[in-house]
Order: sequence, then C-alpha cells, then structure tokens
Amino acid sequence: MTGSTTLLLTGLSAVAALLAACTAGERVGPAPQAQPPPPPAACLLDGTELTATTGLTWTPDQNTATDTRCVYDPPGGSTPAGFLAVDVGSTTDDAASQLDTIAELCDSGSRAEVDAADGGFVCRFDGGNVYAVLVRGGQVVTVSTSALPTGTTYAKLAVAMTQQLSAIAAR
Repeated sequence: MTGSTTLLLTGLSAVAALLAACTAGERVGPAPQAQPPPPPAACLLDGTELTATTGLTWTPDQNTATDTRCVYDPPGGSTPAGFLAVDVGSTTDDAASQLDTIAELCDSGSRAEVDAADGGFVCRFDGGNVYAVLVRGGQVVTVSTSALPTGTTYAKLAVAMTQQLSAIAAR
C-alpha cells in the first residue's frame, strides 16, 4: 500500500469509529414527543364539566384563542350561533361597583348571584342569552352565549356557567 492509501484508510477508520461511538447511545424507536403547550389563559372552562351539565361537547377554538379571549364551539363546529365566549379583563373598580355596572346588561330580574371569589352573577340578556361574570382580584372574567345551540337549554347553560365561575374562582 502506498502512503496516501494508508492515510485514507486510517481516516475512514477514524470516521467509522466516531460514527459508531455517536450512534451507540441512540434509543431505538420514535423520539419522545414534547408536551403540548398549555392552552391560552382565557380558555378557563372545564370541558368535561361543561359537557356533563349542558349535554353538549364544547370545543375551544385554538386558532383564535388568546390570553384574553377564548371561544368554545358547540358540536357541529363552525356554526356561528350558539358559541360560548370567555373574556378576561382587568379592573381597578371595587368588585361590587364593577358587578353592578356590568349587570346593567342583564334582563330585569334575571340576575342570580354567584358566591365565589370577589363576587359574580349569572343572568339573561338580550332576550334570553346567558351571561356570567366573576370578579377575582383585579380580573373580570365574563362568559356569554351568542345563542342557544340545539341540544341544550338556557337553564342548563345558566347552571353550567355558575359551576364554571365557582371552579375558576377556586383556582
């Protein structure tokens, strides 16, 4: 063998040894999957509880969800009527004043108090839609329906929203 051939073979042997050392510790099988990112902060509703109470499976729209707004669609997906919207905002008012101001949206006599966090309520507005509000610390969380989706009732939505506000307050 010539000197250049010996040098080439020595170099190839070194590369082969290096590759063998690098691959010796590799796992066999698929690479571990990263955990999915947490949902946007405004996706506060407990889907299992919401489904159990309303009889409908609500799905958060991850494409439009943010830290201040999350829309839950009823079964059937992109139907514009019947969605739930959760909005999270801040307030500097005291809780009672904030709740009374927001309650001006409610149909007369429909406000039912929710004993959670700094206070809250569920009511009907705009001729029958359901609206819920919770004040906790410096945050105001509102949950509202756009319309009544087929397969549930306003009473079930009101109960579900009351449960959801209590659960949010407990976090």
